[in-house]
Amino acid sequence: MCLTEASRHDLPILKEQVFTPLLGTLFGDKAYRDRITEQRLALHGTTLCTPDKKEKGQTVYPVGHSGLWSRFVSAMRQPIESFFNWLIAKTDIQKASKVRSSDGLQVHCFGKLTAAFYLLCFNP
Repeated sequence: MCLTEASRHDLPILKEQVFTPLLGTLFGDKAYRDRITEQRLALHGTTLCTPDKKEKGQTVYPVGHSGLWSRFVSAMRQPIESFFNWLIAKTDIQKASKVRSSDGLQVHCFGKLTAAFYLLCFNP
C-alpha cells in the first residue's frame, strides 16, 4: 500500500513500487498504459489490462478495436470504484485537513478503514 498526494499521477507511483512475483492480473485505467511498465509487470507474472485509448480528437476506435475490451476492463474495475465511493461516503476518508505528518496520515487512513469495516460487519 502506498499513500501519496492526490495531485501525483498514478503511473510514476506505480513505477516506483517494488514488484514482487505476483501471478495475476492488474486492471487499471488509461493512466497505467505504458509499454515499459507492462513489460516489467509481465516479467513478474502480472498481466496489465487497461482500456483502449483513442487518439486526441478521435471519435471512434481504430480498425480492429470495437470498444468491447474497454467495456470489459471497466466492468472489472467497477466493483472497486464502487467500494471506494462507498468508503468515501461512509467515512469521509478524503478529509484529512488536520493531519500534519506521514504517521498521522497512516493513522487517519487505517482508522477510517477500520471504522468502515466495522460498519460493514456490524451495521446492516
